[in-house]
Amino acid sequence: MQFKIIAAQDLDKLQRQQIAELCFTAFDEDPWGQYAFMQTASHLVGILDEKIVSHALWTDRVFTIHSNNQVKTAYVEYVTTDEMMRGKGLASQLLRYLIDALTTLGYELAALQPEDDAFYKKLGWISWLGDLYIKQNTSTYLTDEHEILLYPLSVKLKELLSQHNTDTADDAICTDWREGELW
Repeated sequence: MQFKIIAAQDLDKLQRQQIAELCFTAFDEDPWGQYAFMQTASHLVGILDEKIVSHALWTDRVFTIHSNNQVKTAYVEYVTTDEMMRGKGLASQLLRYLIDALTTLGYELAALQPEDDAFYKKLGWISWLGDLYIKQNTSTYLTDEHEILLYPLSVKLKELLSQHNTDTADDAICTDWREGELW
């Protein structure tokens, strides 16, 4: 499988159509038409026989961890593979490539809200057990009904996240509000 990273604004009509088909089948949603922030997403596509068969995208977010550590985060969404190609390891290959690419691009952390914890955990993603907060204007809200998985991309973050099970009062992640799904 060949991998290609394409900014949302650089997708051609055929690429948009193929991605839309994958995402509509898996999520019943259009990944770039839902919310304005998707217009600046970066797409990673897996291509076989000149057709996009696997897909993920990420948007830029800043997470504040433990009250004072601001972290450049790639928030990953719309991870899917063509229904006829599932079970062949394509999504796993895509996510391994994604982790390498994000590290090269200078991200410190990857995060996502999982549909299938076990799939991501076998690839090294870890559950965040602390609190999750969203900041909107001057207010901050606890969003304890959400779950996210993290993939630390730097040694500093691996050390920082290994401390998150200490049950301290500042065991939290906070990020800015966005339209649509908060996490």
